Amino acid sequence: MARSSSVSFEAVEQICFQLLSQGENPSFNLVYAELGNKGSSEIVQRYIDQWRRETGEAFFRQRSIPGMPDELVSAADVFMGKVWSLSLQHADQIFATQRQDLEQEREAFRAQLRQAQDRILQLEVEAGAASQQVKSFEQAVLSRDSTIADLRSQALEFLRQREGLENRLKQLEDAAEVREQKFAAESERLTRLLQTDRDRYGASLKEEQDRSAQEREMLLKQVDLARQEKLSDIIAMRQQLANREERETRQREQTEEARAALREAVSRTRQIETSLAAAEGRIERLQVQLKTASEAAHGKESAVAAAEARARAVEEVRLAETARAQRAESALAETLVELAALKKQMA
Repeated sequence: MARSSSVSFEAVEQICFQLLSQGENPSFNLVYAELGNKGSSEIVQRYIDQWRRETGEAFFRQRSIPGMPDELVSAADVFMGKVWSLSLQHADQIFATQRQDLEQEREAFRAQLRQAQDRILQLEVEAGAASQQVKSFEQAVLSRDSTIADLRSQALEFLRQREGLENRLKQLEDAAEVREQKFAAESERLTRLLQTDRDRYGASLKEEQDRSAQEREMLLKQVDLARQEKLSDIIAMRQQLANREERETRQREQTEEARAALREAVSRTRQIETSLAAAEGRIERLQVQLKTASEAAHGKESAVAAAEARARAVEEVRLAETARAQRAESALAETLVELAALKKQMA
């Protein structure tokens, strides 16, 4: 496409004379470069041709030199005509070459224009397809928004359920704390009962030991008196003394067994103090059993049996409450897993 003319003949003429004075051939490329690549190429080339014609005519008009022979002037005219003709031919060749280059560039530009048009059509087709994809994406976004809204409502519902479970858990913890306090009080009462039984048994044991000491002292006195009377009586008294010592040995063994049972009962009581809280109904049954055991704890064997019965009852209560607490923890863990999965889906 030819550019619009933005230069004048005077500017082209001035540049041509300037190049000629510098010993350069005023070709189109040099003149066009000096013009700053401005103006139409056809107009610039036409101005160059016009300058060449006008310069040649002016040269031939000024070929007459006073005092110079006509033959020399004629020879000079022929020489300059040939030079000028060669210059014009060279300029025409350059112009033809440049014109051919411009035509090739024009064809290249046309090919690029066709490619650009084809690319534009392809882009329009792609834009149509992209528009369809955008519409499908918009529909997908709407569907996704609906799904997100449903998930949010489900999340809110799960949060409400979680709050309910947390409140239930807090209630269970409060109830467990209350039951633990009741169990601590009951354990303390049981400890006092055991201490009372221990004190009572210690007093009984001391009384039995004192009575045995007194009996032994009396027996020794009787032995001393009987020793003076009859040897047979001494033998009989020794036999009685041996029987009494055997009875005391059995009593001491029973005392040691009772002490071991008491120590075992105390150990079990300490283990019971660290167990979980028992249910109120079971505590009432335990109180009935403790009362029965307390009434039956006056003898040595009855005290040990009652302590073991109380320990077994408390152990059963502890195991049952432990199982219940484990079930509650398992339910809470499952609920927390479901909440974590829901949060992951929402993310």
